[in-house]
Amino acid sequence: MTATKEEVIAFMKSEFPQSKCVVEAVSNDGATVSHHVGQDELRPGGTVSGPVLMSVADVALYVAILGKIGIVPLAVTTSLNINFLRKP
Repeated sequence: MTATKEEVIAFMKSEFPQSKCVVEAVSNDGATVSHHVGQDELRPGGTVSGPVLMSVADVALYVAILGKIGIVPLAVTTSLNINFLRKP
């Protein structure tokens, strides 16, 4: 059972109203989310902070999973790791 973009947007708005991520696209094969980065989310030199990047990655994976299996609120990330090889 898949979830539509509209269903995912409604679910995210209801369950995660604090999220700054915007669901751009959802399909059976993946998802696209965006996040406007404000001044308070930057490190010195204009680098986006690691926690913001991890949050966006986590939301993108969650939205992609919901698009594939439908709205399952307790589908959770069990592990997420990132290695920054250069300044984002």
